[in-house]
Amino acid sequence: MELIVMNNKEIDQINIFDNLKVKRLKQTEAAKMLNISTRQVKRKLKEYRKKGAASLVHGNRGKASNRSVDRKEANLAIQLIKVNYPDFGPTFASEKLLENHNLQIDHETLRRLMIKNGIWRAKTVKIVTKHFWRERKACFGEMVQLDGSPHHWFEDREVPCTLIAFIDDATSNILWLEFAESESTESLMRATRSYMEQFGAPASFYSDRGSVYKVNGGNSNEDRVTQYGRAMQELHVRLIHARTPQAKGRVENLFGTLQDRLVKELRLAGINSIKEANGYVQDKYIKTHNNKFSVKPRSTVNLHKTVISYDLDNIFCLKEERQVNNDWTINYKGRCLQLTEKQPTIIRPKTLVTVHEHLDHSMTIQVRGLKLNSIELDKHPEKIMVPKIIKERRLYIPPAHHPWRIPREVLKSDISIELVR
Repeated sequence: MELIVMNNKEIDQINIFDNLKVKRLKQTEAAKMLNISTRQVKRKLKEYRKKGAASLVHGNRGKASNRSVDRKEANLAIQLIKVNYPDFGPTFASEKLLENHNLQIDHETLRRLMIKNGIWRAKTVKIVTKHFWRERKACFGEMVQLDGSPHHWFEDREVPCTLIAFIDDATSNILWLEFAESESTESLMRATRSYMEQFGAPASFYSDRGSVYKVNGGNSNEDRVTQYGRAMQELHVRLIHARTPQAKGRVENLFGTLQDRLVKELRLAGINSIKEANGYVQDKYIKTHNNKFSVKPRSTVNLHKTVISYDLDNIFCLKEERQVNNDWTINYKGRCLQLTEKQPTIIRPKTLVTVHEHLDHSMTIQVRGLKLNSIELDKHPEKIMVPKIIKERRLYIPPAHHPWRIPREVLKSDISIELVR
């Protein structure tokens, strides 16, 4: 005798189909009771007359799912993950198994296998503060979010460094990635110039309120700008400062993804230096990432504008005012620039000029929009010490009627006489 395993729902259906079989219950009434269509009731009743209560049990009960992973493939996947991808998440590990080992396992299936084998721990749901959601911009290049993330990008193979990222708000496309030692004005200008030479200048940048982007102290009128802010003004690019990390969530979420995926990709590629990493992300990783995570914008308009007409060398540089010394030299950060004899305009000592320190650390001097001719000296010229000429003074002998020769008593009497008169 075959044992039939039924659940409570299927057991309750036996009484209904028994009544249908002897026509004590109408099929329309049974359909309402079972919450299925009349057509389904007819089909199930036909099977019930043939097989009895066994027809109410699903045909795959006790059988492996058609979509189940073969046990050998599952064991192979777990072994490969333990050896090659022990700290990878299920989704990323699933992609790497298909890419490198031609083993296709759905990421949710792999997640359950990894949890079962102690490789992955299910994440707990965190209660977070709700923030108002801002709709994406409509056009590509309408707003680009940028930020820098200091991190152990090469893990313990190299010292920590900073990754500067530009991501389009409308499409979530990574426009540029560049590793640098720190998020300094120089490294940010260099990365921005590389991005603009490829795509052009966007309508606006969205950044945090760091000291590279904004003058925070003693700037209540918002009239003082940083060197980077000044460069954006010259390019007519609006620089917007976010007040919370959540406001620029796209670039923050991007760094969360990169700190997981990119770190592991650099490890698998055997990359241990900033130079190698920059070549890898710009030639390979950005394209792969965008194909997977980018979205379609609401508009097909591209708001990037060309920068061909701009002098980028004189925009992406540090500009500071200095005063011409009496010997026609200019001091700048411990360096000495000597103005040559021939100049395009009249220059006098005490004239205020603007020193441009370019990204290659060369320097030029400008005044009233004209570039001055100058050379850099190894050291500041020594001042010529002119000996002081001391003139011989004659001994002064006061005359006889000088007040110094008149006794004090006589002077007082003369004064009193003058007062009486």
